[in-house]
Amino acid sequence: MQSISLPDPLYLEARRAAAASGLTVEAYVQEAVQLHLEEDAPLRLTPEQIAIIAQAEADIDAGKGMSLEEVKKELAANRRSWQAARPH
Repeated sequence: MQSISLPDPLYLEARRAAAASGLTVEAYVQEAVQLHLEEDAPLRLTPEQIAIIAQAEADIDAGKGMSLEEVKKELAANRRSWQAARPH
């Protein structure tokens, strides 16, 4: 078996995600890498993520969807925020 090193911020994110998934950090990272390498692998979603998706589906069914332009603006804002929090 091989070992890898993760930068502290990435390790902390992996630890949080692993805890939410009920896995050890090692098992979570192994699964994440495996899923990334498998083209048609199923997603492992947390109960919180599933609830967010279900709420989004209900909102869309109720006519509360977003236009493509609104989606692009939201994604751009989230991308800038994410990149600002993770400087290279």
